[in-house]
Amino acid sequence: MALPLPSGSSKNERRHVESLSSDEGSSESVDSWPRFIVISSSDDNPLKLNPFAISLGIKCVCGEVKNVTRLRSSSLLVECARRQQSDNLLNLKQFVNTPVVVSVYETLNSCRGIVRDRARCLSDMSEEEIAAELQTQGITAVKRFTKKKDDGTITKLNTYLFTFALSSIPKSIKAGYFNIGVEVYVPNPLRCIKCQKFGHGAKFCRNQTECSRCGGAHEGSECSNSIKCANCNGEHLASSKSCPLYDRETKIQKIKHTTNISYFEAEKLVPLPTNSTLTYSAAVSSPVSVTRPTMTSTSCQTSISWVDKQLILDDRTQFVPSLPVIATSATQTDSVSPEPSVDPSSEPDIVSESVQGGTHISSKKKKTLKKKARGPQAFGGAFESVDLGRGS
Repeated sequence: MALPLPSGSSKNERRHVESLSSDEGSSESVDSWPRFIVISSSDDNPLKLNPFAISLGIKCVCGEVKNVTRLRSSSLLVECARRQQSDNLLNLKQFVNTPVVVSVYETLNSCRGIVRDRARCLSDMSEEEIAAELQTQGITAVKRFTKKKDDGTITKLNTYLFTFALSSIPKSIKAGYFNIGVEVYVPNPLRCIKCQKFGHGAKFCRNQTECSRCGGAHEGSECSNSIKCANCNGEHLASSKSCPLYDRETKIQKIKHTTNISYFEAEKLVPLPTNSTLTYSAAVSSPVSVTRPTMTSTSCQTSISWVDKQLILDDRTQFVPSLPVIATSATQTDSVSPEPSVDPSSEPDIVSESVQGGTHISSKKKKTLKKKARGPQAFGGAFESVDLGRGS
C-alpha cells in the first residue's frame, strides 16, 4: 500500500524537475566562437596602415566591430561583436591591398576553471572522454590533478582543470543529470628562469642573466655562493614562496583572473611591499607616500629682548621715567603693545608742551635729555628720575 504524499509535495517535485530541465536546456550547448582576431602582415614586417584605412577596411569586410587595437608587433587585434564577423575575418587573405595572415588570439579567446567532482561522477572516465562529452559546452581540454604521496605513489584527485573556448568561465557545467559548479582558476606566479623577475617567461626575456641562488650575473646551476634573493635581497632563493614579491605576484594573479583584466592593470592595484631590502629597480617603481615637513612660525630675531626699560625720544611725547621704554627698530617685526597712558598730573617732573600749555622745555635742555637717554643708564635696570625744574 502506497503511503499518501503530503500536500504540496507534488508541486515541489514538479518545480524541481522543471528547474533541472531548464538548467539542462540552457547549458546543453554553448555558442563558442573566437571573439578576438589578430591581423598581421604575411611577410613578418610591421603592418603600416593609417587608422582611417584600417577603419574603412574592417567595415568593408565585416561591418562595425567592438574594438580595434594595435599590438606591439604592429599587428591588429580585432574584437568582434558577432560570429559572422569572426568568420569573415578568418577567411581574409588581403587587407587594404596588403597580404595578411589572420589568426585567433588564444589567450583572450580561452579561459580555465576548476571543477571539483564531489559526487565522483567523472572518476571512471579519462580526460579525453570527458572533453569529448562536454565539447558542446565549449570545453576544449580537461586535465585531472594528481598528488604524490610520501611512498612515491601517485593518486588521482577528483579535481579537474577545464579549458573553455570562451572569454569568461561559465558558472556551472552539465554532466548528464549532474550540475557541477566551476571556480576561477588562479595560476601560480610566472617567474623567468633567466632574470628571476616575475610576470614573463624566459622566451620573451630581454634582461641580463641573474643567479637564482645569489643574484649574481651568472647562471645558478653551479653556484656555491651565499644565498641571496635576486628580487628582494632576502636570505632565500629567488624561487622561494616566502619572498614578499612572490606574495605580491600571487595577489596580482588573483585580481587578474577574478576581475578579468590584464596583468598590467592588475599590477597597478597591488603596491610593492615596504621592505628596505628590496632592489633598487623594485624600490624606485614603488609608490612613495610624500610627507610634507611641518612648517613652524619663527619670529624675527631683531627684537631686543634684553632691554628692561624703554624710552621714546620724540619732541611731542611725554617723558615719564616710571614707564617702560619701547625700543623701536626698523627691522623689528614683533609688535609691542604699550602700557596704558598715565595721568600727567601724577608725574609733574617732565611735562610736554601739549599737556601744559604754558610750560615748555628749551631746545638746549632737549638735546641734553637726548644725550642722557643714549647713555648706559637707558639700557640698565632702573631708570633714574630727572629733575628739570619748572621755571628754570
